[in-house]
Amino acid sequence: MKDLASTRIGVIGLGYVGLPLAVELGRRYDTVGYDIAEARIASLRGCDGDRNGEVSAEEFAAAGRLQVTASLDDLKACDVYIVTVPTPINEHKHPDFSPLIQASRDIGRMLAPGNVVVY
Repeated sequence: MKDLASTRIGVIGLGYVGLPLAVELGRRYDTVGYDIAEARIASLRGCDGDRNGEVSAEEFAAAGRLQVTASLDDLKACDVYIVTVPTPINEHKHPDFSPLIQASRDIGRMLAPGNVVVY
C-alpha cells in the first residue's frame, strides 16, 4: 500500500455510520463516499445536505477532500475500502446479509494487490 498521505479511501454506504466516517476522513485524505441511493447522493451534493442529520452542512463543507458518488467506477482508484452497509434484520431477528454480499462482490471486482478492505 502507498504511504498514508497519498492513500485514497472509499467508504461504501453513506448512512448513519458511513457518512460521518467519510466526512471525517475527507478532512484529511482523498475520500470517495459511495451509496447506491442516487437521491441520497443528489441531496448531499445539493443544498439539501444531510437530511438524516448525521452531519451538519458546516461539517460536510469542511470535508474538502470528500467526493460523494453513486457510481462504482469512482471507487476504482481507491487503496482502502471501508464497508458500512446495513445488515437489517427480519421479523425473526435474522440478519439480511445481501447488502454486505453485494458490496463485497462490487469491491472484489476492483481490488488490486495491496488494497485493504475493512468491514
